[in-house]
Amino acid sequence: MSFLEKKTVFPVTRIHNPMLLEAYLENGVIQDAFISDTLYRGFEQILENRPAFDMPYYTQRICGICSSAHAITAAYAVEQAMGIQVPPNGHLLRNLIVGSDFLQNHLRYFYLLSMPDSFRGPDIPPFLPHLEGDLRLTPEEDKKMTEHYFRAMEVARYAHAAFGVFGGKAPHGHGIIPGGCTMDIDGDKINRFRGYLVTILEFIENVMFPDLELLIERYPEYIHLGKGNGNFLSVGGFPDPSGSTLFQHGVVLQEEYYPFDEKHITEEATTAWYKDQEPAHPWQLKTEPDREQPMGYTWIKAPRYQGHPVEVGPLARAVIDKQKIIGYGTLGRHYSRVQEAKKIAEACFQWLERLVPGAETLNTKVEQESGIGVGFMEAMRGALGHWVKVEKGRVKHYQIITPSTWNFSSRDEQGGRSVGEEAILGLTIKCPELKEAGRVLRSFDPCFSCSVHLIEGGNLRTFKIQV
Repeated sequence: MSFLEKKTVFPVTRIHNPMLLEAYLENGVIQDAFISDTLYRGFEQILENRPAFDMPYYTQRICGICSSAHAITAAYAVEQAMGIQVPPNGHLLRNLIVGSDFLQNHLRYFYLLSMPDSFRGPDIPPFLPHLEGDLRLTPEEDKKMTEHYFRAMEVARYAHAAFGVFGGKAPHGHGIIPGGCTMDIDGDKINRFRGYLVTILEFIENVMFPDLELLIERYPEYIHLGKGNGNFLSVGGFPDPSGSTLFQHGVVLQEEYYPFDEKHITEEATTAWYKDQEPAHPWQLKTEPDREQPMGYTWIKAPRYQGHPVEVGPLARAVIDKQKIIGYGTLGRHYSRVQEAKKIAEACFQWLERLVPGAETLNTKVEQESGIGVGFMEAMRGALGHWVKVEKGRVKHYQIITPSTWNFSSRDEQGGRSVGEEAILGLTIKCPELKEAGRVLRSFDPCFSCSVHLIEGGNLRTFKIQV
């Protein structure tokens, strides 16, 4: 690199698991950047040879903040592979479980992970040491935001309590399995879920929306700062028993809309710490680590759609669904996320009304012991895909592509950056700890727990990673 200055931030804080950022600056402006996941983990090989019916339980352990999204996606894949039909009540209960999980995620993200970029907070942990620079709220607004910060934790707890009504517990619930949901339905459960939901929706409408408007007023340039590459993907989500979905599927490549087709997905490891492979569909992929890969800089592979890096998440869903967009940058993502929280809460009320107490919620009739299946679901952070091959009831092949793998992939064989790396190019940096870049990166709600793969247990060896 010939740029004047290299700055490294590790870890980038207030995300799920360690992110390393290397930024190359010229006259204080980011000219290039590399984002790396330094934590070596994953689940694909753990899943091999295990009972297919256990996949929702195992895959939930990928992440404690979006466990239900993995559970339902794994269930979809296994159901397709084994020919299992889900009763209407099962679909509705699943939507309620995952919907409540979305709500706790969006609340926690907005207040606990993102908001400290914009207000000072009191002189107590977790606000110490204070982040200095570019804090634009008045003392009165700062005090109000602190109150909302702590209130949001309580409301997010209500969302997890709602999750537990039909999911058994949260996170890593017991409710979602292939064939539907294990929980029976009665009036008490419906009323308890509705009570939590009323409190959550009131907070979203009366607190979260005004706080978002305040941020937009104080940081207007961030509506557009942090824009991605203009490519968006949604795999759809929250299927209705009637066949419709709350989130539509689709792809936008440079302003052109296309229907989503999973055959166009490839993944490669040209610059990740794996044995180099030609771009291939997940059915053909192998996971072979190679920490000595000369071009490697991260444990995240590079998924592409028709060869393009794409952005996934609430903004992408809003684009595909043709919802109102205020911008494609940092606060544009915040806006879409808050709007989506209200949309999901309102949808949950409708799903509750359609539940039929006493009717079947689970069907475990298996049509075939062997087959292949693909599960797709819009998770909290974006498109999630599970690919499974089942033989005699056991898993023989499993591949997963998570939202943060899409948003923060390694570079592909053409040198194409991830959306996350692209989003911070051109940022003017005034804070020594690259606070401006952190603000942009956190707007994607990164989760590096989900984004890396795993080697086979028999081939384990120790790697020394110096940062």
